[in-house]
Amino acid sequence: MIPLFALTASRNVDRFVDTQLRTFRIKGSTKIFRGSFVGLTSAGFARALVAGDPFCGLAYEEVDNSTGADGAKVCRVYADMSDFEHALAGVSQSDVGRPCFASADDTLSFVGVANSYIGVVQDYVSANKCIVRIDPLRRLVKTIVHAVENLSANADIAARAIHCFEMEGWIIAARVVNQATSPAGIDASNTCVVALANTAGAVATETFDATPAFPAANTKASLGAITNPHCPAGDVVTLTVTTGTTADPGPFLVEVDYV
Repeated sequence: MIPLFALTASRNVDRFVDTQLRTFRIKGSTKIFRGSFVGLTSAGFARALVAGDPFCGLAYEEVDNSTGADGAKVCRVYADMSDFEHALAGVSQSDVGRPCFASADDTLSFVGVANSYIGVVQDYVSANKCIVRIDPLRRLVKTIVHAVENLSANADIAARAIHCFEMEGWIIAARVVNQATSPAGIDASNTCVVALANTAGAVATETFDATPAFPAANTKASLGAITNPHCPAGDVVTLTVTTGTTADPGPFLVEVDYV
């Protein structure tokens, strides 16, 4: 019989009342300025954001660890969904709700490829200036997941609907995830093309051959840069898969992130 309780005695669990500020250990030989976007290295240390870093917040304070080792100093950052006024080239009233990305610790952009997702435009202020709602925990990001059956070589999918937007959305990334099967027969002469589209046109397209190769079993691969990311209410996203004579990707998932 499974016991009703795992604990055998009461315990104290620390509760942090302030959930707005969080502390991160800083990467060695790094300085973070107050107000900068902060990213995380693959080892989990904070640094002034470099394009592509996972975004962990906006620096509350300036901390200089330029002569210290990894973790020698810490920095407090705003790590919840907070609103900040920031420059964003080309922003307009119609961009309210649109996701934005950072290409450096002080630069916002609408270009997602190779950059770091920061949050969404919460309000328009004036030319090239907006209120951005930062989203370090990616709470606003949702993911469409569509399972593609085990296609045999030279079997195609023609414009299959995979999602309908009941409310306005913005696509920020797309990828394929192989499901435990090694792809076969995909090369320069027998490609596997995976494409997404909406009513505005192409959203993302990747042609897999030798470079880039279709992902190995239980791995993923990006579908590249996102074009026509805006999906108004009622818009339908379609998937097209085109394979060469010997191209056999096996079963895989198509995942689409949007806010």
